[in-house]
Amino acid sequence: MAGGRPTKYNEEALNTAEDYIVNFSDYGDAIPSVVGLAVALETHRDTIYAWAKEEGKEAFSDIVKRLSTNQERRLLNGGLDNSFNPTIAKLLLGKHGYSDKQETDITSGGEKLQHPGYTIVNE
Repeated sequence: MAGGRPTKYNEEALNTAEDYIVNFSDYGDAIPSVVGLAVALETHRDTIYAWAKEEGKEAFSDIVKRLSTNQERRLLNGGLDNSFNPTIAKLLLGKHGYSDKQETDITSGGEKLQHPGYTIVNE
C-alpha cells in the first residue's frame, strides 16, 4: 500500500457496520444508508464504496449489500403505509431500480411497424 493514513478498516469497524445495519435507528437514521454507515464508522462514503470493492473485504461488501436490501425494504414499506414522505421514498427507490416511467414498443409479429408515409405519384 502506498503512503498515507492507515486504514480504519479492522474487526471493530466490521462489528460496527454489522451493528449499524441492524440498529440504524439507534444511530439516528430513519433508514439504513451508506452515509449513515460512513458516519458510524467516522469515514467518508467513498471509503465505504472502496472497501466494498476491495479484495479480502468480502464480509464488508456483504454488509453493504445487506444495507441496500434493508434500505429498499424500509422504503417500500414506508411508501406503502405512508410513514415516509412519498416524494422522498419515490426518489430513493429510483436508486434501487424502481421507476414510474412507461415504455411503449409497438410491434406487429415481432417487427416494428413502419409509418405508412406518403406515396408520390408522377404524372
